[in-house]
Amino acid sequence: MTRKTAVMGLGWLSGLLAASFFALWLSVSAGIMLVCFGLTVIFIVRPEKASRLLAFSAAALFCGMGLLYYSGYDYFVCRPISSANGASFEGNAVIKDVTAYSEDSAFCTAQISLPDGRKADIGWYACDGNLARGDKAQLSGILYSPENTSFFNSADYYRSQNIFLLLNPRSESYIKNENGLFHRLCAFRENAVSVIRSYVPSDEGELIIGMTLGNGLWRISDKAENALYRSGIGHIASVSGMHMAVAAGIVSALASALCLSKKSRLSLICIACALFALTADMGVSVLRAYVMTVLVYTADLFRRQNDGLTSLTVAAVILTVGSPFAVRSASFLLSFSGVFGVSVLAPSLNSAIRRAYERRYEDKMGFVFGFEALLSSLCASAAVIPASALCLDEISLIAPVSNLIMSPLFTAAMTLSMAGILASVLPLQSISGGFFLIAGALCRPVLMLTELFGNLPFASLPSGTAVAPPIIALIIITAGASHIIMKNRSAVILTVSGAVLAGAVCITFYRAVPDEYARAVLLTEGNGGVLILSEDNYCTVIDFMGNSKSVKAVKKYLAKADIPEASLVAVTEHGDYAAPLYVSAFPNAQVFSQSTCTGLTYTPDGDIIKFGNVSFIPSEDHFIVQFRGSEILCVNRKCEPPRADYDMCILDCRSSVEVSADIYAVTNKSYSGNVPISSLVIPQGGEFIVSDGIFLKEEQKWLR
Repeated sequence: MTRKTAVMGLGWLSGLLAASFFALWLSVSAGIMLVCFGLTVIFIVRPEKASRLLAFSAAALFCGMGLLYYSGYDYFVCRPISSANGASFEGNAVIKDVTAYSEDSAFCTAQISLPDGRKADIGWYACDGNLARGDKAQLSGILYSPENTSFFNSADYYRSQNIFLLLNPRSESYIKNENGLFHRLCAFRENAVSVIRSYVPSDEGELIIGMTLGNGLWRISDKAENALYRSGIGHIASVSGMHMAVAAGIVSALASALCLSKKSRLSLICIACALFALTADMGVSVLRAYVMTVLVYTADLFRRQNDGLTSLTVAAVILTVGSPFAVRSASFLLSFSGVFGVSVLAPSLNSAIRRAYERRYEDKMGFVFGFEALLSSLCASAAVIPASALCLDEISLIAPVSNLIMSPLFTAAMTLSMAGILASVLPLQSISGGFFLIAGALCRPVLMLTELFGNLPFASLPSGTAVAPPIIALIIITAGASHIIMKNRSAVILTVSGAVLAGAVCITFYRAVPDEYARAVLLTEGNGGVLILSEDNYCTVIDFMGNSKSVKAVKKYLAKADIPEASLVAVTEHGDYAAPLYVSAFPNAQVFSQSTCTGLTYTPDGDIIKFGNVSFIPSEDHFIVQFRGSEILCVNRKCEPPRADYDMCILDCRSSVEVSADIYAVTNKSYSGNVPISSLVIPQGGEFIVSDGIFLKEEQKWLR
């Protein structure tokens, strides 16, 4: 068996990734079975050392260990910390990480002591955007556990960063170290942003900021951002491991072209990646990508075999031992796949091309450098496509083409942008401005092409089901296992193609299963919600929020549910703002609000809006929705509805009403009305079945 470390490492990572989707009981059961199988084959059957059976059994053993480790970490670490939900905290903490959103808003993390003595990392949203790592915070407030909602999977996002509790501050004060390294770094980044915007004041400039300094600082338009993701290259707009891998690949190609020694080459790569990490604010995701990239390229210094896959798996195992939930982090997946493309795919392709065209490489240093840099970028972009499909809610069908076409432009723009940022340290601002102008000119065709590709009707395919992400994860695991275990390249291609085809068939079959039920879906964000009623691809939307988040959430849900478009939209709040957004998002829908110049209007004095089998009866302090023989009462303040009995009652933050209902639901987690908390259903993207009444839909018991 060759590459033992790579086999064991990929088995471990496969177990962690699978456990992140499966329910606890299923992960433990599968883990025990795989461990028993692996131990039995290795120590009882004792296959030959170079056999595929030994490689398969070793991978199964470590896959089972990964399943059990993830489950144990969840049960013995995550859940006890999360049990402090609702506890009060008051004390001091040193800020570990900061993500600034504006001058008066930032997300901070710090380690605190919980009431039971446990140490835990927490996060909170600060009212000061000028904070940096190392600053001291004096906080008091209530701890709460993040929850997944239809708007954003907060729990999954924070768990991937080892944060299981958030703080809702009652009071906060900070002692800043203005002369510290990180404050100086923040000042440098702000200066770079201002220089970029002064020379490229458009979406092109914001794209430069995103790919070099992180998308926490950019102000790109929603249209351009949506086009980037629909065309399958949204990952280039946020600093990740792919960017680090591309930077390392470019420097490595330059060092090879200059015939530098191995140690000089490695030193140059480490310095370049460190500078890149500094400009990107050295956040957790950036540091993770830096560690992974450096460990891969410095394997020779530890007298390890120069095998990119082995070094990569070792780095990934080191990063996940202390934080197994990181395996579902978008930054980790993009880092791993990006470095895989540069350190595994690119060298293999480069060697094959060199052998085929060996004569053309002689005495062509410039050509070799340009070709290897381009090849590294293409391989990194290609490798992140499955990771992007796993992280996002839709699968980009145009991604292979868009990455192939735009990777050279992206590589050149990123290289020039980094040169401009480093030059901005010097008093010669015009030099850095020249770099930014050229980079902006390269970004212009990127944005034009993304808009073209993103508007294609077949640009992306919504996953549409809860089973799509685990199926994609299993396809990735199968591809990695076949690459390691199978020695025949044709067998690897056949296995991966078969896995992709089987996954596509499963997802298509699951989506095609006829559903005889009508559905009522309540999308909640914690301070508002949207009610969606759907039957036979016709849907009615009732928006209690009236902002851009609700419009995006509705589009996201309809895409996942394979519903082509909303038929009727009723906006109850901020109609002047939200109604035009809905008209733009759903051109064929009828959009109603109390006041808007673009849609139809209604008055809260008893108007009845009927559309198909839905009746919408608005009032000043409540409204009633009649759907499939069921009545849903939506209350936005204290009211006296015409009846006292409903199938479902949806309550806002301060709703107070004397009615009886089969199901009570709230759109605001800070509910303070008169309905007992024990009677409330607080749905996590709550989906209800409407059939002779309304019933809460059961979740998939085999998924987390």
